[in-house]
Amino acid sequence: MDERTGYRLKIRDFAEIVVGSCVLAFPIAVTEEVWTISESLSSSRVLYLSLNSLLFIALFTYHRYFSGSLRGNLGNFLRRVFGVYIVMMIVSAQILFALNRLTTVETVAIALKRVVLVSFPASFAGTVVDSLSRE
Repeated sequence: MDERTGYRLKIRDFAEIVVGSCVLAFPIAVTEEVWTISESLSSSRVLYLSLNSLLFIALFTYHRYFSGSLRGNLGNFLRRVFGVYIVMMIVSAQILFALNRLTTVETVAIALKRVVLVSFPASFAGTVVDSLSRE
């Protein structure tokens, strides 16, 4: 495996992340608590959850794929971390939209808070499911 391309986010990885994200995103998205807490949650708490998700993805990705080989692969590492996070945000937004909990009637801030709340547990599941297929 070419060290410079072996860590890139591939179509198979994308599919695994989507499936893994759905495993926890859907059950969380259907709970009324998420819908109501998103209305009162402060922006600083939402930022805190987002940063924790990114930190978990970064730590897990580093130890799973890049441990000892980050030199020369920093670009691939960052693309993978942010790619995974963006995919999970999109999956969470799609689920909320399908449940009619991400509507244009609501403010953008509440919609974003709901996506972040659902994405937080999805980040764990999506990252772990993606890693299960590795040798």
